[in-house]
Amino acid sequence: MLIKEIYKKNPKTVSSSATIEEVIDSLIKNDINGLIVVNDNGVVKGVVSLQDIAAATIPRQFKNNIRMAAAMYKKGFFTEMCQGLMHKTVATVMRKEFVAVGLEDNIMAVTADFLKNDLYIVPVIEDKKLLGVVTRTEIKHAIAYGMRSMHK
Repeated sequence: MLIKEIYKKNPKTVSSSATIEEVIDSLIKNDINGLIVVNDNGVVKGVVSLQDIAAATIPRQFKNNIRMAAAMYKKGFFTEMCQGLMHKTVATVMRKEFVAVGLEDNIMAVTADFLKNDLYIVPVIEDKKLLGVVTRTEIKHAIAYGMRSMHK
C-alpha cells in the first residue's frame, strides 16, 4: 500500500509564530492531535503535536523519572506550567527535524517511522509542496483495510 492511497488531503497548518494556546484551540476544534508548521510562503518548517506541547508542561528533570514527578506534586503546578506555555510560540515546542513522505512511499516504512519516532503526524510533500498528512488515524484505517481485504 502506498501513501497516495491513504493520506489525508488539505492538512491543517499553523504558523510558527502562532501561540501554543492557538494551537491547542485548533487541535480541540478540529479533533486532531497535530499540525504542520509552515512559514508565510507555505513552506513546511516543522510539525507540532499534542505530545510536543504536553512534554513542555513537564520539567526536564521529571521526564525520565515518573516517581520523582509524582513525589513533587504541588496543587496547581500543572495549571501553572500550562499558563506559562500559553503565550509562547509554536517555534518553541515544534519539531524542526521531522519525517516527511512522498506519494509513492510505502506504508510499511511510514508505519515503522511512526513506531520508532513516536510520531503523530507526518507531512506528505512532493516537489516542495505540502499535499497532505499521514496521522495515526490514516495508519489505523490502512490496517483495518488490510485486514478486510484478505484474498480467499
